[in-house]
Amino acid sequence: MAGDGFMSHLAAADSLSDLSRRLGAVCLERESELAEMADQPATARELRRLEDWCGRQSLAIWEEVIADPSRFDARFGAKVVASLRRTGARYPLDCLGVVRGICRRALGELFATTVDQVSLEHGLPVPFATRPLPDVLGEHCTTSLTTLNGTNLLHPLPYDLYGPLPGGQVRVVLDYAHRDRLDELTWDEETGLPKIATIHPVVGDGFDVTIEGDRFFHVRPKEWDADAVARLLEAAKAEGASLAVLPELSLPAPDALEDLIGRASDDLPPLVVAGSAHVEEAGAGEPIRANEARIYLDGRFVARARKHHGFRTKEIAGESFGDYLLEDLTRDQKTIMVLSGTRTRLAVVICADLQEAKIPALLVAAGVNLLLVPTMTRKIGSFNTAVSGVAGWSQGVAALANTRWGEDGQPFLCFCAVPRESPLEQTAALPDDGREPAPVLGVFDPNQPLPDAVSWP
Repeated sequence: MAGDGFMSHLAAADSLSDLSRRLGAVCLERESELAEMADQPATARELRRLEDWCGRQSLAIWEEVIADPSRFDARFGAKVVASLRRTGARYPLDCLGVVRGICRRALGELFATTVDQVSLEHGLPVPFATRPLPDVLGEHCTTSLTTLNGTNLLHPLPYDLYGPLPGGQVRVVLDYAHRDRLDELTWDEETGLPKIATIHPVVGDGFDVTIEGDRFFHVRPKEWDADAVARLLEAAKAEGASLAVLPELSLPAPDALEDLIGRASDDLPPLVVAGSAHVEEAGAGEPIRANEARIYLDGRFVARARKHHGFRTKEIAGESFGDYLLEDLTRDQKTIMVLSGTRTRLAVVICADLQEAKIPALLVAAGVNLLLVPTMTRKIGSFNTAVSGVAGWSQGVAALANTRWGEDGQPFLCFCAVPRESPLEQTAALPDDGREPAPVLGVFDPNQPLPDAVSWP
């Protein structure tokens, strides 16, 4: 059989994405060695030949040989068989040539047509989510993914091998179920990137909370006015916002706005991240305690985000404590569900998850270029580091909506990032526009430089 090294992976694979992941994983394990091989002229020529021949085959042919590996030689021909033997002598050079070839055509066909969920696993080639940037950016945008990935094993193909190792507490899934609608909402050839509304309901008498020992949970607003929130969302739509995000723990329950959004969807921004709320539910053993945000598209619930990194504080619900209290979230594995299209990858994470080292890195590895974040914080902390990563590495946009703590809007109402190279124009933490009381609606136009990209209707 051709190329025993590669063929062992082919025999074990059950789909094209599984085969690509297996090949990519072995390439990552020996990345330095493969890079040196690829720099040798004779080896580079053989690698290009294998890539070219494998790259001519369609998704249908690859699926056929994955289902029946004995058909590989007949389907791919003597030249590929011979090339696999030559590159296989320097294993895993054969794996690199094949996975590069798969990315040339078959994997592109798969990602271009799937409406399924794709779990990102170590080694899987992940296509870049690219979109033209507004003309107003000119030459002042952050560096393109092609340039940033100029030394990876798949360069110059528009893919990168997913690097995070398996078994982590947070996994990432790309959800292509709404691909066309998402692309429609998040990029327009004439107007560019969509306006995003940040909603900041008045806190009023503050929050109720349950405290047990050094843990707290069941944080919820003492006053909840769904009609007032609906009016803010309607105002956001009137200002041209296609997306809206509410603060963390601004709802009494995760689904508190579900009926309203379903009934009034034509009058609201098409995509709404409905804040978050604490929820407790039955688990396999102990009850699961979560901080959950729900995402709605055209009035329908399409995804949820659950917080991984519990918040530590010495002050909550107007009370101060000598020692830190920890948000009492259970440590079940969390999933970042990335709503994905060809041009846009939209992720929602909650507040302190952006203060955690691994999650911002996962967002960048997944190619997230639109990040919406409900927050409830009195400190800016490391938010700038996280959102700069999205703007800088993915030419992306980020918008955080914070609780309206008081009339001065401090420490910020909305925190935004745009893909501009100047640090002064790339990120901004904005408390208000000087009005008293602080405004309750911000409209962020990511086509413009910060801080002037945000207006307060």
